[in-house]
Amino acid sequence: MFNLKFLFTALAFMSIMVLAKGNPLNDNDLREEKEKIVKGKSESCAGCPRQLEGEDLRVAENTLQKSLTKLAAGDGPVYQLVKINSATSQVVSGVLYKMEVVLGDGVNAIKECDIEIWSQPWLINNAVQVTFKCPGEEPVIKRHDA
Repeated sequence: MFNLKFLFTALAFMSIMVLAKGNPLNDNDLREEKEKIVKGKSESCAGCPRQLEGEDLRVAENTLQKSLTKLAAGDGPVYQLVKINSATSQVVSGVLYKMEVVLGDGVNAIKECDIEIWSQPWLINNAVQVTFKCPGEEPVIKRHDA
């Protein structure tokens, strides 16, 4: 809601400024200005989720691989990562990764699941909570140390 109010206020202000100068904007100019405002706002949003790519995506994948390995060595679940379809990170009280992934369960069954990895490095043993949400199954929430 706040972003829309900001956008409309900014567009109204630009329109007034243009009319005062006697230089009308065309639709392309308005669209470009709107994109600049929206883009600038999303880049500076502290605490908002951000889409991961490149090196940041590799870090998220390594984090997921470590969690899968630790959980498989403990009381499970036992999954192998097949593919990450998308991933975001968000600074909360710690770091929260949200991923849409394709997992294998070792019995040739492949499923698409949503995984959340919440890392809180200041807690004892660098506590990590992993939540698996797979279609047709109850969510599984596990904790492990880093």
